[in-house]
Amino acid sequence: MPEFPELTDWLTAQPELFETKKKLFGKSVIHKPSGEKVVEGYRYFRSSIDELTAAFESGDLAAVQALEYALDEDGDPDTSAVALLLAYTKNGAFLAAQPEEYQDYVPVRVREPRFFPGSVALVDELDQTS
Repeated sequence: MPEFPELTDWLTAQPELFETKKKLFGKSVIHKPSGEKVVEGYRYFRSSIDELTAAFESGDLAAVQALEYALDEDGDPDTSAVALLLAYTKNGAFLAAQPEEYQDYVPVRVREPRFFPGSVALVDELDQTS
């Protein structure tokens, strides 16, 4: 399987759109056109990685959103082996995502990240960290 770049590295490899600001602990990625900090999140799914990848490759984030989320017995977000990593700005200037699967407890990025123009309205439901 080819090695795909991590979502944050992929963003910062586009210096016309993103810049990195070092902080005392770590770094922040800034979306240059909006001047906003990039927020990172994720969503775990009960669906297979093949189902997530097919929806991801369709370019239709609503198809991704229609997949079954990993929820615990109380209906709260849970973890699983299949995840979608997210990067976006709060004001909706952009949304990028990347599917990932845990194989033998090791996260493996299964596709190159991509932008989803016009899909930022779906972020609030997709990002289980918010």
